[in-house]
Amino acid sequence: MKNGSFIISLDFELFWGVLDCEDYLSNLTRFKHTRSVIEGLIDIFEKNAIRVTWSTVGILMMDGSEELKNMQSDILTPTYTDQELNNYRTFSILRDADEYTDDVFFARELVTLLKESKYQDIGTHTFSHYYCLEEGQTVEQFNNDLTLAGKAADQIGVSLTSIVFPRNQYSNDYIKKLKTHNINIFRGNPEKFIYKTRKKDSLFIRALHLIDTYFNIAGNVTHIHPGPNEEIYNVKASRFLRPMSKDGRLFKNLQLRRIKNEMTYAAQHNHFYHLWWHPHNFSRFTEENFMFLQSIIEHFEYLNKTYHFSSESMESYVEKVRADG
Repeated sequence: MKNGSFIISLDFELFWGVLDCEDYLSNLTRFKHTRSVIEGLIDIFEKNAIRVTWSTVGILMMDGSEELKNMQSDILTPTYTDQELNNYRTFSILRDADEYTDDVFFARELVTLLKESKYQDIGTHTFSHYYCLEEGQTVEQFNNDLTLAGKAADQIGVSLTSIVFPRNQYSNDYIKKLKTHNINIFRGNPEKFIYKTRKKDSLFIRALHLIDTYFNIAGNVTHIHPGPNEEIYNVKASRFLRPMSKDGRLFKNLQLRRIKNEMTYAAQHNHFYHLWWHPHNFSRFTEENFMFLQSIIEHFEYLNKTYHFSSESMESYVEKVRADG
């Protein structure tokens, strides 16, 4: 690799990503709005030729709740010890409620929009937003989940080669299963101590994450390029783009400075820098979040002209690594 790379991946999950931790009714409007946020993100990325991996929950690709209901016999339901984590169970309860609506769970038309775009790639975020490090579930159940994700993608003509593990939970046993499904790319966690893979971060670690968003306590979280002959490519994350909030407006310039400094370091040192977030993170303070993103894109354009810093999805990045090897 002769230059650095700017990689973006998005965890596209709608309500599947928060069924175990967010109240449905109080978040319904926000997740409906997320659909227009996604259209806006696609538009800004396409206009600025920014490549992005959309790591998509497989169920989102389906036509609706009836299609999911009809395939129950194919599902090896995860046997989590904590059944609050079982999205199938929680969804079945919500589906019978008067307030239920398909549009915060299913989005085939948005996935089709991604497929028809020029610079956007589609990966998997598992079929059911599967948690690999939670007690009770098994590797066999995870394997079944990936099989279902592949079938959902096949139905709309998408070939999956990358994965983002929900809640960034993974271990070698689960990584080994990826090859069975022709997946050779995953987004791993940074090697910095505060970002190591854990089932659950302590309050202390979470506090360090927050501080490092604004102040450089972990160093520049950038990565050297892998070799061209890896079996499975770990395209490590660098930083979560923390969305604007009522209390966070005062800190947005500190976060922007932190991200820009790391991007510049990556461009100058021929590293890759991997930014990620969820589309629903932009569902509050949407205009401000888009302005923040535009500032990042403008800095990328400067680095592209100055250092030939390139924009890549996880998929296009691995293609480039292999080609340049």
